[in-house]
Amino acid sequence: MKKNCNQLRAALAALFSIPALAAAQDVQFNASLTVGAWSGNRVLDERSGVLARAVAASAGADLADSIRLKVDATIYQFPQQRGDDTRTALREAYLQWDGEATTVRLGPQIVAWGRADRVNPTDNLTARDYTSPFTVDETQRIGAPALSVTRELGEAGRLSVLAKRFRPSKGPSDNNELALPARPHDDETEYALKFDHTGESLDWSVSYFDGLEKLRSLQLIRGPANRILGASRGYAPLRAFGIDGAATVGAWGLRGELARLRYRDTRYGATDGRLSHWYGIVGAETNLPGAATASVQYFFRHFGEAPVIGNITPAEEALRRRLRIANNQFHTYQDGFTVRYGQRLWNDRVDYELVGMVNLREHDYAIRPRVSLRYSDHIKFLAGADVFKGKEESFFGSIKKNTVAFAEVVFIY
Repeated sequence: MKKNCNQLRAALAALFSIPALAAAQDVQFNASLTVGAWSGNRVLDERSGVLARAVAASAGADLADSIRLKVDATIYQFPQQRGDDTRTALREAYLQWDGEATTVRLGPQIVAWGRADRVNPTDNLTARDYTSPFTVDETQRIGAPALSVTRELGEAGRLSVLAKRFRPSKGPSDNNELALPARPHDDETEYALKFDHTGESLDWSVSYFDGLEKLRSLQLIRGPANRILGASRGYAPLRAFGIDGAATVGAWGLRGELARLRYRDTRYGATDGRLSHWYGIVGAETNLPGAATASVQYFFRHFGEAPVIGNITPAEEALRRRLRIANNQFHTYQDGFTVRYGQRLWNDRVDYELVGMVNLREHDYAIRPRVSLRYSDHIKFLAGADVFKGKEESFFGSIKKNTVAFAEVVFIY
C-alpha cells in the first residue's frame, strides 16, 4: 500500500506541475477526486465490497498565438488483479496549431466519431477502459499517439486525416483469458479519413478507417489437415467504411450510422473467428416537459456468413460456442433496441438517467441507472448500477458477474 501511495503522489505531482510550468501562458486547470464504494470490480472475478479512488485532471495552456498544449490524465486505485494496484492513463497530451483554415494536433489524443447516442458503428479509432471505476462513458476513453490534420473547406465541409498508433481497449474478460495464447498482429500504425458536412437541415459525414479492432476477439487455432487445436486472443485487422447523419424534424432529432466492418487476414495467417459484417443504428430523440429528454434507437448487425454450429465434434462445438459469446456473433442477423430517459431537477442540482439495451434474438439485456446530486460547486454525489441479464450463451448473460452498484462522492477543484 505504501508503494501505491508513492505512485499516486508522484503522478499527482506530475499533473499539478503542468500549470506551474506555464503559469504565465493563460492556463486552464481542472481536477477532481472521486471516492466510491462498489459492489464489484468489473473484471468478472466475483469480488465484492471494494473501495475505488480516482483522480482526473486536465490542463490547457496557450504557448504562442497559434499553439496550444492540452493534457488530460487519470489515476485510479480499484482492487482487481493485485489488491490496490494504482493504474495511470495519460489520455491526452498534444500540441495544437491553429492556422487560418487548418488545425494540426500532435501527441496522444482522443478521437470520437459518430452521431448516434452512445452506440457508434463508425467509431473504431479510440480504445476504452471498461474495467475502470469511471462511471461516465467519455471518461473511459483512452487516447493514443497520433498526428491529425483538419482542413476547413468552406461551405463544402471539413476534411480530417489521421495517423495514429494502435492502443487496445481493456475488457472485463481480459484477465480470465490470459491462459489463451496471444496471436501477433500487423503493423500498429492506423490511418483514418473523414469528410464532414454541416448543413441547415442535415449534418452528415463519410469516413474510412484502416487499423486494428480495439476490443479483443477470440479466433480458432488450426493445425495440420485443418484440424482445430484451440483458441487464441488478439486484435484482428479491420477496415471500416462508414456514413452517419443527423437531422431535426420538428421537435424530434433523428440520427443514424451505418458501417461496413471488414476483418482482413494477417501476414501471420487467416482471420478465423471474427466475421465481417454490416453494423447500423437509427434512432430518434426529443425534449419532454420538465427538462427531460428521451431517445430510442434500433441497431443491427448483418454477418456475411452464418455463425452456425452443426456437424462438428463436441470439442470443436465447445470452442465455437466460446467464440460466439466472446465475439458477440450468434445469428446471421441480430438486432435490438436502446432506450434512454433523463431529467434535470431543482435548477440542475439533481439529474438522473436510465439507459437500457436489449438484444432481441437472445433476449439478453443491460440496464444502467444513474443519479447525481450537486451539493455545491465543489462537491457532487453520485449513485448508480450496471445490471446485465441473460442466458449463459448470450452477450450480456456472459458478463452478468459484472452487475454492480456504486455510490461516490466527487470533490471538484
